[in-house]
Amino acid sequence: MSPSKLETISFDTFANIVNGQSRSSKTTYHGVDPTTKQPNWEAPVASAEDVEDAVAAVNKAFEQWKTTTWEFRSARMVRFKEIFEAYKSEMVDLLIKETGKPPAGATIEFDSCLAVFDWHIKMEEPQGEVIDTPEKRVVNRFVPLGVVAAICPWNFPLIHAMGKVLPAVLMGNTIIVHISQVVELANQIFPPGVIQVLGGDEKLGPALVEHPRIHKIACTGSTATGKKVLAAAAKTVKRCTLEMSGNDASIVLPDADIGEAAQKVALGAFINTSQVCTATKRIYVHSSIYDIFLAVLVQIAQSLKVGAPDEEGVVLGPVQNEMQYERVKHFFRDSQAAGYKFALGSGDVADSKGFYVHPTIIDNPPDESLIVQEEPYGPIVPVLKYDDLEDAIRRANDTKSGLGASVHGKDPEVLAHVAERLEAGSVWINGLPFPSVEAHFGGWKESGMGTEFGRNGVLAYANTKAIHTFTSI
Repeated sequence: MSPSKLETISFDTFANIVNGQSRSSKTTYHGVDPTTKQPNWEAPVASAEDVEDAVAAVNKAFEQWKTTTWEFRSARMVRFKEIFEAYKSEMVDLLIKETGKPPAGATIEFDSCLAVFDWHIKMEEPQGEVIDTPEKRVVNRFVPLGVVAAICPWNFPLIHAMGKVLPAVLMGNTIIVHISQVVELANQIFPPGVIQVLGGDEKLGPALVEHPRIHKIACTGSTATGKKVLAAAAKTVKRCTLEMSGNDASIVLPDADIGEAAQKVALGAFINTSQVCTATKRIYVHSSIYDIFLAVLVQIAQSLKVGAPDEEGVVLGPVQNEMQYERVKHFFRDSQAAGYKFALGSGDVADSKGFYVHPTIIDNPPDESLIVQEEPYGPIVPVLKYDDLEDAIRRANDTKSGLGASVHGKDPEVLAHVAERLEAGSVWINGLPFPSVEAHFGGWKESGMGTEFGRNGVLAYANTKAIHTFTSI
């Protein structure tokens, strides 16, 4: 089957989708175009009735879907990818309008979804182990867990949604998610109710998390949100995968290639306007190369053009929403009030027609400063000096977060030593700090629990069952 649009899908209207049917609502909400601060499209707010109907439908669909074979589900995923890919231009345009990303950034997000498709399509069905003893045979199996609710953030709305939908459905589960057009496409391939859409206000998340007929929550968001989800899910002992905030450190060793390391550190810190969970938030540089590294880093950061998606040469767009924009500005004001040295930028964020913030670098603030202790989730980053490597590792680990970290240098033994010592779920050596679908991705400490991506990311949507067969009575 070649890529084709089986049915025409509208990208101008949005709906809740329950049991394969679109639903409107008397109550609507809308986002804001971060490049202009003007309202985006309206979308329906799911009512309590919508939630109950969706939960009933997704549970009914699960009873049939869980009986299908891995091969059957994988074949449906191949068809899903084909129709999804046929709508690339529409999806990219939607991402640009919703997030303010430059076209290249939105295209990368879409293409990353295709990589997620490919990895899951090629994955073989996970097999449990068989253990024989003199008395019995034990077969450990992986079986579908049940009904999933996905809670996704605004920074990479498409990849986060697909990173939950695909492993959940491939493992034999059914799911409620939030992206209308994706589910409209999926409903041309999957039976009604397998993948559903509910959008809403602040009441929707708690309603899904606390519902007794939803069996797992897959949430990507802040640590504060994750803690609330975990507390609410405990009422019904729901399974949870939580990917939460990080205050990720990057250590630059004294033997690092300064130009190459500075380029990767700058992109790792500022790409997507620093709205990346694994973005570098703290940069530790050895004192012997500190001054020259900082100068090169500033030069590279200055070259990253900030602007609207339709401007030529734009690399960084705006902060995605007003609440986060105001939070980022607080870090600027605090650094200015404390008298920290700005190697690039200043404490003032100029007003503009959008939520624009230019890359800013703070020169060697104290470890107890707000900019070091907390994650801004915006383009302001501290560069810190160190003399002793063990002290740098200790300082990098001195945080409640543990999502990602990176290290740059030339000596393989030293690089491996640092990577082993860093307390984070993912460590990148001489690379950009971005997750990939084949690697297990999860946070330590208050950065999360459970795993996304990789084989374990699929098994996160499975229950384990041990079947004991005795050889004699």
